[in-house]
Amino acid sequence: MTQTPNYTLGRGKIYFANYLTGTSTPGPWRYIGNTPEFSMTIESDKLDHTNSDEGINEVDDSVPLSVTRSSSLVCDDIQGENVALFFYGSTSILTTASSTGNSEDFDGVETDRFYQIGLTLTNPVGVRGVTTVAVVSNPSGTTYVLGTDYKVDLARGMIEILTGGTLAAGDDITVTYDVVGTTQDVILSGSEPVAGALRFLEDNPRGKNRDAFLPYVKISPNGDMTMKGDEWRQIPFSLEILKPSTAEAIYINGQPVAV
Repeated sequence: MTQTPNYTLGRGKIYFANYLTGTSTPGPWRYIGNTPEFSMTIESDKLDHTNSDEGINEVDDSVPLSVTRSSSLVCDDIQGENVALFFYGSTSILTTASSTGNSEDFDGVETDRFYQIGLTLTNPVGVRGVTTVAVVSNPSGTTYVLGTDYKVDLARGMIEILTGGTLAAGDDITVTYDVVGTTQDVILSGSEPVAGALRFLEDNPRGKNRDAFLPYVKISPNGDMTMKGDEWRQIPFSLEILKPSTAEAIYINGQPVAV
């Protein structure tokens, strides 16, 4: 009987599930987006035994000592959750309540420099989403002119002091502003790889489809995430494929066929 060759051009989608808090049970699965590259690597160490009674040494037995399973993938869907994985971090939604009549003093300002509103130790990013911004001299209260003396990035809460206006280097100013009620996604870096489970569901243009299930992986960054350039941004990851105490490290399943 002639065996039909299974030449395969690999394609498929990758899903990741964080473990539920305090457990090794995967939570809901998240499609991590387009992945131009995905591969798995297995390396093993073994101890050989040689017979040296006569002639040249001959290996007559071999015992495996360890096996290391790993994977690498590249993702170009720059979801917040994927960026957080790259930084060992987490995502959250920050809700800011609206407020009016806020003010902040800046002493001895410099021209052609930018100043962040609301910068504190507890809020190192500063206030974002401001409106009704006014800049006056302190203490005389002279009102400076927007576009002549300063510019404002309302979304980021940054003020640029311009050269050539009434506002001069070394002046003390007071900035008054309102804050718009907003929500924004926040990514905070961490220091530990994220543990969870991974599924690779094949959809090959050529070749039999098989799905891979990895019940225990740890994801770490693996290279550069280019922040500026002329190519699509990509996020490279490496994965430790680990063996849970109650399961195997890798499961490969073909597509079910009715009988």
